[in-house]
Amino acid sequence: MRCPPLAVVFVGLFVIALGETAGAVMSQLRPQVVRYAQSRVAANPQPHGLAGSAEYDAEVTARAVYSAEAGLSFSHTHAQGLGPLVIFASTVAASVVPWRWARGALYVLFSLGAFFPLGYLAYSAAVLERGRDAGIETVERYVLAPLGSAAIVGLVALAVLMVAGRHRGRTA
Repeated sequence: MRCPPLAVVFVGLFVIALGETAGAVMSQLRPQVVRYAQSRVAANPQPHGLAGSAEYDAEVTARAVYSAEAGLSFSHTHAQGLGPLVIFASTVAASVVPWRWARGALYVLFSLGAFFPLGYLAYSAAVLERGRDAGIETVERYVLAPLGSAAIVGLVALAVLMVAGRHRGRTA
């Protein structure tokens, strides 16, 4: 068994640590997170569509706060799974992919994909600054989709390269 580059392992461990931190923030600092989110919504009334009606504005604010908390939760959950997956997949690539250029491309894809949970932190911030729907749409399009695609393409490419490497071994 060969080892992947230390930088890729570091990225995986960093993402795991980030996920643990997001979990701690959610559990230990929830009241402060809610107050901060409420204050950001109040500071940005136009993107949120606040109308000056206490009942309506309370509902809009609650939805935005819920979405911001969901982003923290998604960050925690995805980091817990993606960090170990990046370390595992890069170790498999180091061990079984015979082509150096292919391993390098996989390491780049896995490292980019590892930052997918950071997209959910951007999601939380964008919801509070740009409004719920506009913030979610922006982050999904420009952050989550590219990073998630990098991870998926890397895993599919690893599977294809593993099959190609096995086939190459039989014909040699």
